[in-house]
Amino acid sequence: MSTQFNRRRLNGFTTTIILLPFIFSLTLFYQTQNFIPLLVYTLMGGVTFLLYRLDKNRAIREQWRISEFTLHCCEFFGGWAGALLAQHGLRHKNKKLSFQIVFWLIVCSHLLYWFDLMMFNHYLEKHLLTLI
Repeated sequence: MSTQFNRRRLNGFTTTIILLPFIFSLTLFYQTQNFIPLLVYTLMGGVTFLLYRLDKNRAIREQWRISEFTLHCCEFFGGWAGALLAQHGLRHKNKKLSFQIVFWLIVCSHLLYWFDLMMFNHYLEKHLLTLI
C-alpha cells in the first residue's frame, strides 16, 4: 500500500464532479462578488484530502485511525471534492459500501443545492421549506 497520488485513476466523470463546486463558486463570485464558497471549498477540500492521506498512512502503520464521522463532517462542510480526489488518487475509503453511501449523499446534496441556486434561483429550497 502506498500513499502516493495516482493521477491515472482520475477519469473524466470524476474530474468533472470535482470541478463543479469550483465552477459554481467562481460563477457566484462573478455574479455577486461573494468569495466565501470558493474559499470554503478550496480550504476544506485541501484539509479533507490531507485527512484522507493521514488516515491511509495510519491504516498502513496499523495506528489509531481518523473516524469516519470526522471524515464525513469535513466532506459535508465543503471538503467532498478533496475527499473524492483522495478516494480515487490514493485508493482510500473507496470500497466500503456504508461509507460510500453517506459520501455520495453528501455530494448529491451539495450538487443539488448548487443546481438549485444556479439554474432555478432557489426554487427547490423555497418550496421544500414551505413543506416543513
